[in-house]
Amino acid sequence: MESVPPVAVAPATVDSPSPFARAVRIFVRPTQAWGGLQTRAQWWFPLAVLMLFSVLFATVLHDRAILPMTTDRWDEMVENGQMTAEQRDKAEESLQMPAMRAVMIGTQALTWPVMLLLSALGVWFGISFLLGVKMPYRLAFEASAWSSLISLPGQILTGLLAWNRQSLAGVHVGWAALLPEAESPSKLLAGITTFLDMIGPFSIWSLVVLIIGATTLSGAPRRQAAWVLAGIYLVYAVIGGCVAGMFAPGRPA
Repeated sequence: MESVPPVAVAPATVDSPSPFARAVRIFVRPTQAWGGLQTRAQWWFPLAVLMLFSVLFATVLHDRAILPMTTDRWDEMVENGQMTAEQRDKAEESLQMPAMRAVMIGTQALTWPVMLLLSALGVWFGISFLLGVKMPYRLAFEASAWSSLISLPGQILTGLLAWNRQSLAGVHVGWAALLPEAESPSKLLAGITTFLDMIGPFSIWSLVVLIIGATTLSGAPRRQAAWVLAGIYLVYAVIGGCVAGMFAPGRPA
């Protein structure tokens, strides 16, 4: 009998979209946006997009909304005796210098790497330690970076509202928009406002995509991961509200 030669079986191909195609899938098909990330790092793309958008956001709104908001706060400090009118004028003059403008714009961009590092730390801790499913930190960073693209529509809406109001003060795209405007600043209200903004619709959308990405890349059970990552995010939101209230101007309560 003649032996039949073995037939080579082609290995299953992994759908690894380009960075641009992956960014589109994050919004329209998030369950199919993670292929190839286990073997090829692409976290640099969403990070670059977020940083560039922050630079554009700060550049466009600096004179229109950011500077007026800052000077309004200084005017309140002058009225409250916390600074003199001369100090206020010098501060405004320094704020209009090109070097100070560059520092403020650069600071906006540099907040994204810090935020993503903290977000990835929470994902890595929740999946690897609380659920016991091995997940490299790099994959946690991939999930955090790509899911953060969901924040872009909210940032665009924030920019449009700030441009119309000529100030970032009182501009909210989270649940804090439902709160009435306070006549005087309060540390407690500032903390509650920050917390409500951090759990707004765009934040929830981003969290859902983050859960999908983290479970797809790690193989963790989705329902359990959803409870764990949602709990960790709520802890972050509470901490963010406490920090905002601590450094906000106004009375303690």
